[in-house]
Amino acid sequence: MAIVGRPNVGKSSLLNALIGANISITSKKAQTTRHQILGVRTVDRHQILFVDTPGIQHSHQAALNRQLNKAAVSVFGDVDAILWVIESDRLTPEDERVLQMLPTDLPVVVALNKVDLFKADADKAKAFELAKRLTGQRAFAALVPVSAKRGFQLDALADALAEQLPEQDPLVDEETVTDKSVRFLSAELIREKLFRLMGDELPYACTVVIDRFAEPDPSEAKPAVEIDATIVVAKASQKPMVIGDGGERIKRIGSQARQDIMRLLEQPVRLRLWVKVKANWSDDEAAVRSFGYE
Repeated sequence: MAIVGRPNVGKSSLLNALIGANISITSKKAQTTRHQILGVRTVDRHQILFVDTPGIQHSHQAALNRQLNKAAVSVFGDVDAILWVIESDRLTPEDERVLQMLPTDLPVVVALNKVDLFKADADKAKAFELAKRLTGQRAFAALVPVSAKRGFQLDALADALAEQLPEQDPLVDEETVTDKSVRFLSAELIREKLFRLMGDELPYACTVVIDRFAEPDPSEAKPAVEIDATIVVAKASQKPMVIGDGGERIKRIGSQARQDIMRLLEQPVRLRLWVKVKANWSDDEAAVRSFGYE
């Protein structure tokens, strides 16, 4: 089941809510998700394998953005159905472009997300009109109003999705929630804190590389996972922005990321961060591939 949509409609938040674990990072930055991320929901009689994808956008055409768009649409050949996520009260031109890209031979369930933002009956009326408009454009398998933030109608959405999937034995163990390694998830948690703590101050072109990930040494008095990571930025002027006055900002990034990684690993963590400049890496095809964006 591919989860698709334009940036910032809440795809990753919806995935996390559906599977009950934070495996896909979130922020207000467009295309925070940069990889196809598998999430598994195993409940009662059904198991759904979700593939979270980068937000599809056409306003920027750097090498990184082109690769992320490619990653988003390449999943269509490997899934049985599509979950298209939009905001519940509007359909933007970018949403329309995503709709045009969806294959016509796969069932599509529409999640009308963010109904928690409704403040009046007029908002509900907008959602009703949007649903009516959508049904006139294509024969969708289902349209379900949801709130990833509040957990509203998630079971109803999961039931609608399960109806579009073939009956077969479970593909993964019921305890599995993702195929991503803890090393990958650790890098993502660091990048999430980078985006959240810097907001619009830091341009989009930054990434995180795990240089060292060492299991605890049981002979130590306080054994902990040792993680060394590098934050890569695209311009020399961005390096001091990440570090902050007296290293204050990178300390906050590291502290908050370490707390989340400890919750993920359920054991103590020692995290060390560095900042490196790789000039214009996001518009360099070879550099984009070298950082794992395939």
